[in-house]
This record gives sequence, C-alpha cells and structure tokens, in this order.
Amino acid sequence: MTKYLKYMFVAAILMMAATGCQEDPEDAFSSAPKAPELVSNGSILMTQNTMSEIVKFAWSAARFTTNNSYTLYAQYENGAPVAIGTTEELFLNIDKAQLNNAIKSLSGAPQNASFNVDFFVVSTGNDGELASNKQSVSVYSYGDAVSAVVTASQSELVFTVEEEAQNLNLLEWEAARLKYNEAVLYNIFMQYGENDPVQIAKDVTNTSYGMTIEKWNDAVLSTGAPEEQASDVKIFVTAYSETYPNGVPSAPVSVKVTTYNTTYPDAMYLPGSYQGWKPEEAKSIPLSPWAKGYYEAFFNFGEDDGNNIEFKFSPVPAWENDFGFEGVTVSTEKGFAVVSSNVVGSSNVVVPSGLYRIALNRKMNTLNMLQIKTVGMIGDATVGGWSEETKMEFDPATMKYTVVTNLFNGKGYKFRINDDWDYSIGNDGTFSGGDFTFDKEDGEYKVVLDVSKHPYEVKILSTSFPERLYLPGQYQVWEPATAPTLESDGEGHYEGGVDLTTGTGTSSWKFSPKPAWGEDFAGSIELDENGNGTGTYGGGGNIDVPDGYYYISVDMNEGTFTMQKINEVGIIGGFDGNFWSSDVAKLTFDKEKNVWVAKDVQINAGVEFKIRMNNGWDFNRGVAGESSAVVTTGAKAPVYQNGQNMMVEQDGVYTITLDMSTNPNTILIEK
Repeated sequence: MTKYLKYMFVAAILMMAATGCQEDPEDAFSSAPKAPELVSNGSILMTQNTMSEIVKFAWSAARFTTNNSYTLYAQYENGAPVAIGTTEELFLNIDKAQLNNAIKSLSGAPQNASFNVDFFVVSTGNDGELASNKQSVSVYSYGDAVSAVVTASQSELVFTVEEEAQNLNLLEWEAARLKYNEAVLYNIFMQYGENDPVQIAKDVTNTSYGMTIEKWNDAVLSTGAPEEQASDVKIFVTAYSETYPNGVPSAPVSVKVTTYNTTYPDAMYLPGSYQGWKPEEAKSIPLSPWAKGYYEAFFNFGEDDGNNIEFKFSPVPAWENDFGFEGVTVSTEKGFAVVSSNVVGSSNVVVPSGLYRIALNRKMNTLNMLQIKTVGMIGDATVGGWSEETKMEFDPATMKYTVVTNLFNGKGYKFRINDDWDYSIGNDGTFSGGDFTFDKEDGEYKVVLDVSKHPYEVKILSTSFPERLYLPGQYQVWEPATAPTLESDGEGHYEGGVDLTTGTGTSSWKFSPKPAWGEDFAGSIELDENGNGTGTYGGGGNIDVPDGYYYISVDMNEGTFTMQKINEVGIIGGFDGNFWSSDVAKLTFDKEKNVWVAKDVQINAGVEFKIRMNNGWDFNRGVAGESSAVVTTGAKAPVYQNGQNMMVEQDGVYTITLDMSTNPNTILIEK
C-alpha cells in the first residue's frame, strides 16, 4: 500500500503541475517526466464461454524517463489496487480467466454482477514511479454463467423506404446457459456511439430476432444515429432468469446501417392559384399519426365552378423546398375527379376546383386526391338503412359535416362519399375502416364529422340539450346575441373560460340557451376567497360575482354549475435549471381574441411540459392519451384537465396560445 500511495502522490503532483502548465505556453518545451496515458477499454464481458478471449490494455509511453517497465492495476471503488501484470511493452494482453481471478480478488467487488472497475498503469524507471490517469471500465462479471453469443446475418445494411415492409431476420444467437433448468428470456439492446443503449425488444423466447425494415430503421434512429447516413451501431442480447434478474449481457455485434429519413414537418402547406400563390397565407393539411410522412385531410380549393386550379406543396409557409408532381392523372368518368401521381417533381398539380380529400404520402412520394361532391351517413343505424344515405351539410369555416337525424341503438353505419361504396369512412376514422356501431339510446342526435384532420373524427351529440349556453351580462352590456358561450359535449355538460370583468369590481350575468331573451335563467353560487365555488342554476334575477376571468362548468343533468377564477396561466415542465419547480413563462390574456398567449418561449425537443393555472395543480391542461405526446406545430390540439405532458418535435422559440372558450380547450403551438 505504501508503494501505491507513493506513486499516487507523485501522480497528483504531476497532475497539478500539468494543470498549472496548461496556462503556460512554454510547457511545450518542458522536459519534466510525464506519466503514461491509459486507453479506455469501455466494457469487458466475462462469462464462462468468454474466458478464453484476450483483453488488450494499451497506453502511451512515459516521457522523459528511461528504463521503464509498466504495471497494470485494477481497483474497485476505494479498495486496495491489485496488480494485473507487468511488461516493458506499451500494451498488455491478458486472457479473461486470469483477469477474472484478479477482479475477484478486489476488495469489496461483487460476484456475478455488473459493476465498474478503475484501471491504471504505473511506469517504473530511472526517475521513479509515474501513475497514469484512471479509466473506469464497465465489467460484466458472470463467471458461472454462459452468455448468449450473437451473430448478425449482415454486417452492412442500406435501408430504403421502398423495402420497409420486408422482414429482416438480422440476429441469431447461441442460447445463454444460466442456472440449470431455469427459463431464460432475452432482451435486445442497440447502442450508437457513447449514447445509452436502447431496448428494441423484450422477453424474447427464441434465439433469433427479426422485424420489418421500417422497424429496424426506427430502432437505429432511436439510438440517436443520424438519418440518411451510414452509422455503426452495436447490438447485444441480455439473458434473464430467476437467478439473474438483472441480466447477463452478450458481447456486442457491430453492424453498419444506412438509414432513411423518417422526420417530417408537422404540416404541409398548399400555395396555389386559388389563393394568389402566396405561401405565407396558404392553408395546410396536418401530419397524420396514422403513418410516418402521411398527410391527409379534406381541403377546400374554393367553389366547384368547373375551372382548373394549380397548386404545390411546401413544408413551410414560404417558397422553400416546395415541390409538385409529374404525370398527374385526373379521371372524371364517375362525375367527380380522381387524381393520382407517384412522381415528385417541380410541376404544379392541376385539378378542377372544388373540395378534395387529399392523401399525400411523403415517404412513398405518392399523391391521391378525391373530389368531394356529397357526404352521407348510411347504415341500419340510420333512417335510410343501408340503401339510402342521409345527406350531411358542409361548413367550410369549420371543415365539418353535420346532420340532425334519428339513430337506432346497436346498429351499424358509415360515412359514404359521392354515393360511391369505393369511398367510405369507417370506424377507425380512415377510408379503410369497418362499420361504426351506434351505442346510445334510440333518438334524435346531431352527428358531426370533422374532416380537417386524419383520422377523421366523429361526434354524436344529443339534441335534448341546447348546443351551447350563452352568458349575457353587465360585462358585455347585456346583449345575448353577442354574448360568449359555453360549448356542450352533447351530454348536458358545458364548459369554457369567460372574462366577466366590468371595471366596477362586481359583475352581473346569467345563462341563456339561445342568443336572445325569453328563456334565460340565473342561479345561486357562493365563491371562496380564491374565487372558486359550486352553485345551482334556475330562476330569475342575476348571478353576481367579483370581476375576473372565470372557468365555468355546467351540468344540466344535475342542475349545478361551478366557477373557478383564473388569475394566472403558466407553463411548467422539465426545462433546464427549472425542472418542474415553477412556471417558466406566463401566458397573458388577449381580451380581443379571448385567448391566453405566451410569446418567445424557448422549448427544446423532448422537454415535457404542461399548462397550469394559479401556480397550482388543481387546474391544469395536458393532452389526451396514456403517455406524453408531441403536439403538432401550427395545428390546434385539444387539451384536458390532468392530461398527459406535451412536447415539441424540434428545438425552437414558440408562441403558445391557449383557448379556454372551447370545449375541449385547445392549444396552438407556433414557431
């Protein structure tokens, strides 16, 4: 131990000298003795079937000292170091059996486990002993186990989008042998560079693994490897059993993979002759979650007047990387235009004017368009059965089709386009889905088909309740025709945010099911010191509350309503230096637009965040789903109480707009 302290002391002195000399340009001419530098091994696997393998340690020569020999040491945490071997060369080859015995002798080192060991080399020469820097090496020491031995069917791969549906059986391995008669499961990991390994498969029972090229491509990119470039990735298989719950990893196999692009913009803009070729004012179709690089929505090119329009696609609202299609075919033999092409180019797309369903597959570079003449609801859940459509009305402002009709419980229905069974929207919101099933009681309902996004969204709303509640009051000079509204979910629940500020300190208001007087009603509510409370509605008079912005919810099934005063709206999340500790930005209320807005918010890709009110979690907003999700930039997304965390796809400075007047509320994130 004295010898070790001696060379560690010398090494410390030399390290301090080296640190000081970094600021002195004359150090380049120093002839003071300099310790060797050990090259890191990264990781070492030691299992029963790898003991015959050789591990090579290498280092640079000690400088300005002569007659050197080199001794390699291993040390576990703060225990005593153990000498591995001595040589006059600048490397030491040692078989794993010998190395395993040395590591087992390290004070405190665990057995049959994964842990880190520090290695360093000490030179001994005419000028005494010089210790190298320590290199921490991950040691997988399972001397009693036999790890899987993995081979790859190909050492170099070039993935292409045209072949993404093909299955590739890339990996095979000799089975691991852990404890006798114990079942073994395998997890598969992939690693790029120094990034953390990514698990790409779990609980595999076979000794081979394959999946589609699309999934292999996604797996490689998930490690942090770049798109559309060749990268070396390492793949290893970890075996698990009851005795080895933490797993016994295999030695990695290296594969060079060239990936294809899977990153696509959140929306595709459509500048064209129909809007004066102004890309900065062009509308867009959103990226669909249905498939990578797939954009689908209904798009209105204006009145169907028989004239042709021309347009192109652009990933941004500018003339930047815009594109068209070559060899576009337009068929009108059925009385409506059917458009297709599979050759991206610079030419404009030329089609008859009107409303279209546009399906752009940017990954496969295909374009399919269907001119929309009519949309109808059909099926035995409808009054016309499967033989006669119930036509729906289109609102170009909202991009929604609606109809009020009777529906029948337990029966099926679909939405048919142009009275043609070749084109119908099914129960998954796509043109390939099956029949919907109506699961409510028989009766009259309002059916709403939203075609502004993909998959298309269907809502069945009860007509026994008013569509919305108007809130005329002192704050807007008692005009029910222009009063803000609370929107219905179709089941007797209404909610939304309303600014009831009058400037007098007190605000009087009431409910109305119509934008007119005659059926209005008031209610009774007591608010606590924070402006929150629950009351009952009905009767004459007015509702009086202090000035402020309130979130109001009404339940007509129970005859109650709640109010929550909103003093602040903030953004909170996993931002650097502020990890979920406080709001990183505040949204301010835009009275004219009736929305809350925060500008110039720096958000990096992968940072999770939410919107919350009044610096607390009682009232917050997140996205729907079972886990955090990326919000499409430039498109409104619904947000909900206690929803999941949100993310953006790309680093950037964003404007965030929260609209609490809608039901559900929406968030708009724009660069």
